[in-house]
Amino acid sequence: MTPDLLARSLRLLRQHQFFIWLGLGMSLSSLFGTGWRLWLAQVVTFDFAGLASLQSIESLLFSSEVAQMQQLLIRGLLLAFGQFVLVWLVALWAEAGVVTAVTHADSQPISLRQSLRWGRQWLGRFLAIDLLVFFPWFVIALLMFLVILVLALVLASFASSEPSAGTVLATTGLGLTCLVGLAGLLLPVGLGSLWFRLLTFREAVLHGVAGRTAVRHTWQRIRHNLGDIFVLVVVLWGGQTILLSALNFVTAPLLTWLTSLTTSATIALAVASWLAVTAVTVLTWLLRGILTAIVAIAWTLAYANLGEEKG
Repeated sequence: MTPDLLARSLRLLRQHQFFIWLGLGMSLSSLFGTGWRLWLAQVVTFDFAGLASLQSIESLLFSSEVAQMQQLLIRGLLLAFGQFVLVWLVALWAEAGVVTAVTHADSQPISLRQSLRWGRQWLGRFLAIDLLVFFPWFVIALLMFLVILVLALVLASFASSEPSAGTVLATTGLGLTCLVGLAGLLLPVGLGSLWFRLLTFREAVLHGVAGRTAVRHTWQRIRHNLGDIFVLVVVLWGGQTILLSALNFVTAPLLTWLTSLTTSATIALAVASWLAVTAVTVLTWLLRGILTAIVAIAWTLAYANLGEEKG
């Protein structure tokens, strides 16, 4: 890692300000925070006691309470789909645009349209890399789901028998122990996969290799540059995490308070709250986008430097 890495990244961002748009694409998930706050506000105000009073099949099928619950579930599913699928694709496309634009910055004129065109060409390969790198995390999550399913089935089977309290507690304890152990693996595996994918994306673009080859070459390059990679993780990922946490510490309580005012019976207060929520959300998204763009540029420049030194 060169001492002027961040200075070079800032200089490149000032020269080509369209990187900010790509950074906004990479940080698009931050816009969903307000959506989830609004959804949770509706869940909190929902009358669950009304569901408990429903007894007939007709009331269960046609009651307004059930219809409202269905609407809440649909909205939640749409939010989840948008955040975890659509945003993932947009973020991958934007990151591919950043990496390819940085690699061509010294050799030819670059623009937002050109970087998006390059990013689209690499999107399929980035998707393949994500599937390869995050596969261990997926396996652990799948095992957790299977443990929960088996535990639920075993406990449900106890309903048709008369097991002792010790049997129930032992079975539940064993299942929870497995879940805690697997959950403990999710964080380190997830973080390791996150850092590895960042480097693998750049290996693929800088050296023009396929997904599997990029994964193999990236692992070899990490082994030969372990100290430099560790410094990059601490400075770039650690610094970004600290700054984003500080930003969330300021904006999250403010947005939560403003969101609660959007349902006010006073129209003027509700409108003003909506405008304030929109302004704070957009400003937060902009700050996150600028920071994300700088860090993505820095990762690319740093990995290119590793390739020149040890490649």
